[in-house]
Amino acid sequence: MKKELKDKLFKRLKTPLRYTPLVFQTIGAGVIISEIVERNPRFKRRLKELQGKHFLFKATDTGKAFHMEITKDNIKVTPHSADKPDVTMQGELEILLDLLLGDIDPDTVFFSRRLEISGDTSTAILFKNILADC
Repeated sequence: MKKELKDKLFKRLKTPLRYTPLVFQTIGAGVIISEIVERNPRFKRRLKELQGKHFLFKATDTGKAFHMEITKDNIKVTPHSADKPDVTMQGELEILLDLLLGDIDPDTVFFSRRLEISGDTSTAILFKNILADC
């Protein structure tokens, strides 16, 4: 039931998200990520292992992307960054959200080619392990 509802929601949101300005999508992504982190103290603790790392998330179905930088006590989500990302993750918005929520196994989506990962391999593996562990 939960998956069916989520599928309907994503199907209805894809078109409006394509036309929503990136700055608003980034604000929304920041709110969602902050909520995920605050609700999962273990995830929050483990993210400190990635302090100073910069991720780029590209949603292939909406054509939008956002940057996530992990600082000592915070996650900063921005629409643009002058810094080169350590890791780039590219896939459908639903896959990216499911990864952060822990609703999908990172290895499964990577090996099924529903998620493309490029950049610093050790940082990507550490992030994957943190997602899988929490």
